[in-house]
Amino acid sequence: MQTKQQDTSQFTIQGDFIPGGSFKEKEAAFGALRLRFANLEAPDIIALSTRLINAQEKLKSESVFKIVDWIDQAALRWSKPEDPIRKEAEACIPLAGGISKEMLRFVLDDLSNNLRRPVLLKLLEEELGETSRLDQFCPKKKGTGLTKAFGPQLITQIVPANVGTLSITSLICGLLVKSANLIRTGPKDSLLPVLFARTLQEAWPEMAKAIGIVTWDKHEEHLTEAAFQNADCAIVYGSDETQSILAKKIPIRTKVIRYGHRFSLGIVARESIHKALADQAALDIALFDQRGCLSPQLYYVESGGTNRPLDFAKWLAQSLDAVSLRLPKGMMTPEEAVEIQQIRAALPLKGGKVFASPAGLDWTVLFDPDPAFSCSPLSRSIWIKSLEDLSEVPRLIAAHRQSLQALGFALPEARQAALIPILAEIGGSRICPIGQMQRPPMTWHHDGSYRLLPLLRFVDWEKA
Repeated sequence: MQTKQQDTSQFTIQGDFIPGGSFKEKEAAFGALRLRFANLEAPDIIALSTRLINAQEKLKSESVFKIVDWIDQAALRWSKPEDPIRKEAEACIPLAGGISKEMLRFVLDDLSNNLRRPVLLKLLEEELGETSRLDQFCPKKKGTGLTKAFGPQLITQIVPANVGTLSITSLICGLLVKSANLIRTGPKDSLLPVLFARTLQEAWPEMAKAIGIVTWDKHEEHLTEAAFQNADCAIVYGSDETQSILAKKIPIRTKVIRYGHRFSLGIVARESIHKALADQAALDIALFDQRGCLSPQLYYVESGGTNRPLDFAKWLAQSLDAVSLRLPKGMMTPEEAVEIQQIRAALPLKGGKVFASPAGLDWTVLFDPDPAFSCSPLSRSIWIKSLEDLSEVPRLIAAHRQSLQALGFALPEARQAALIPILAEIGGSRICPIGQMQRPPMTWHHDGSYRLLPLLRFVDWEKA
């Protein structure tokens, strides 16, 4: 274990993963957690990317099935609370304040289940048809000749700070296509992928040489530019502003896969309003403290039924209070706290109702008679908007359709065939029952695209 306890309240741990490297280090403190990082300069990053490319020579020679078994072995370890590295994660990550211990345990269990062998093989088969196409030339699904899939030598990834598990999933996709991966993450959020990389290293040290996880300040643009210099594929997560800035740092020859800012929402039919649904919605809101692109920010609830949209808001408040005991919230930013307080004060003056956590800002339900789309201040704050008919939803969110990620629904089966195709036309990439919004399958088309296929180059062999 690379953790050192300096006193009863503080831990110091390595916050990056650089196999075979030796660098001057710097430290940063986040709550009771201190992280050590390599103090990298642009030549260091270029040299690291060269080492990763060299390590990819070994990775690409291995069977994809052996790589799957390698990842599965690491995931199996993380499914066991007694595993030393998982225990290290549970001891250290909550100290930074971004996530509670209880939430972290829930997230790690879900993550490990999604990285097991059957799940990964299903993903490969779903996208490639023939998984061994990554190992050898295989007959085309249609037409004549053979084809083989090749991953990039090096994928440089700029991953988000809001959902730590996403960086691990993105790393795994890169490894499945036999690519080296250089990942830049925020310093406060580096520990989860770093610890998973250490688990992979213990399972297969040689292959882990193709993984680098580093951090630097986002304003050090010369370091970002150096990270892309040797990459033949870039994966970039971030806002439109971030995407615009990074686009100038990426060589024109480099393939770029972008994941921008997204939001999600839910719709509830009048026939489906009940307390059990509020329990399911509360879990969707609470997971990741509402920071992910699949986190619902608003529910449109249909009026005219036995139970009213206001009843749903009251029940959701009760459910959020209950879930906060099981999955306590991590720390919020001062900006989030100010915005929540302002909305709590302003909404009653506009005819709305606020259902607030008994103490502090743990959660907030905002019942608003105005159906116009509203963004949530996040941190477990949710809008409830009443509609006469769900057919109004496409018009209300039309201006935001390009940013829609997922739509959770609670609809009687008799209405689904008529409504869901209309909702699918709005935008987004996932329509699922409320209660499942935050736990998509690995085969989900993130941002409407495949996970592996965009990374791949296919070579056709046309025999004489």
